[in-house]
Amino acid sequence: MIAEALTESIVLVIKDTTSAVFAGWMGTALIHSSGAFDSIVVAFVSSGAMPLSLAVASILGAELGTTVTPFLISVLNQIRGRKNQEAAFNVTLTHVLYNLCTLMIFYPAELFFGFLTTIALQGSNIFVKAPWLNAIPDVLEVATPWVPMVLGIIPPWLGIIAGAGMLILALSGIEKYMTEIFNMPRSWNLIRATFQKPLRSFIAGFLFTMIIPSTTVMVSLLIPLATSGVLSADYYILPYILGANIGTVFDVMIAAMATGDPVAMGVWLVHLSINLIGAMIFLPLMKPFSRVIKSTADKVAASPRLTLVITIIFHLVPATIILLYILRG
Repeated sequence: MIAEALTESIVLVIKDTTSAVFAGWMGTALIHSSGAFDSIVVAFVSSGAMPLSLAVASILGAELGTTVTPFLISVLNQIRGRKNQEAAFNVTLTHVLYNLCTLMIFYPAELFFGFLTTIALQGSNIFVKAPWLNAIPDVLEVATPWVPMVLGIIPPWLGIIAGAGMLILALSGIEKYMTEIFNMPRSWNLIRATFQKPLRSFIAGFLFTMIIPSTTVMVSLLIPLATSGVLSADYYILPYILGANIGTVFDVMIAAMATGDPVAMGVWLVHLSINLIGAMIFLPLMKPFSRVIKSTADKVAASPRLTLVITIIFHLVPATIILLYILRG
């Protein structure tokens, strides 16, 4: 409940592209799901509570925010002295550094040229011409006649807290039970076979995250597999993450379609574009990128002090930026 209240406060801090990026980063880290955060942003845009340009910037930040939870899991495993830390950090640093690289590409493009906003506006113009979009809210209203009655009884703040709480509870349960399934010895050969080929790894990430709409959860599931020795640092992790990032856009698409708003669909198109363009850039660079990741993971796993410094910086930078915006009012 505290996390949801903090997330709402962070969203209210958004005033420009930079604050939107860091708000997306911190907000997603708090609720552990970029899809959930992006769906909130879509709702804000549809209701007119957030300008389009700030919405797309916050979605960009959410891509990096979704890496916080898996990274912290690896850090906790290191503190506990678990084995195969190199493989575990290979998973989390692939996730972190890929999203950091895409942030470094798209943030200047949006800040100076409005690249993502242009995509959203062009997408909105396309969806304005789609008559079926306006019909979706009416269909949902007919299919769920009890919702307006419930919403009339429950205060908005309580509804937000309850909805976010159920989402986090569901994601936690999924993570727990899927981890148990993945850790079954009978599953290990299938998992190894999947991650030995780039295309298989990509498809697995895409399909799993379509079913379980949280990149955070689906990457976090790989960490116990890495520490248990099922996945080594030589396996193809980057394609899995690229597929997972694309797979997680579908829950945002559903949220945007439910509004019936072409602008909300334009915001969803930004989410999709970031992940598709990122995949097209980094799949050809998979081998050199993976070598850099492996070298970095070996150094981080061997040095708890370096891990502590990275952890502090990773959290201190966005928190400081948000705090400065809060103090500025």
